[in-house]
Amino acid sequence: MPTEPTDQEKRSQEIADKLRTYLAALNTGGIAVTFGVAGSLASQKVNPGWAVWPVVAFVAGLVILAVSQFLAKHKALRRRDNAQVDFIKWYWRNFTYDLLSLATFCIAVGLGLWQLKCIRLP
Repeated sequence: MPTEPTDQEKRSQEIADKLRTYLAALNTGGIAVTFGVAGSLASQKVNPGWAVWPVVAFVAGLVILAVSQFLAKHKALRRRDNAQVDFIKWYWRNFTYDLLSLATFCIAVGLGLWQLKCIRLP
């Protein structure tokens, strides 16, 4: 088996990197928007405590992304040392962690909207 990745594998790695960048931007932007809305509502005497759980969920999405990044590095190092190694189980696939991060983002957005729905302006 050749040690150089095929064109399809290189393309797949590029797409995975772009996807992780996109998910990181989504989760980071979610944190920024949540804090921005909390700040603007604080000027109207609304307690910003409502923002805690949405921000925790966005941070969880970033942590899942970090795990995906470390997993990709670990797999690359293992492939370098042993080209015959195959990562076929679900927990070895970066796609799993990318989907988890996207799901966590959606949950965070839902939490934020639910928390906002429950706010009563004075």
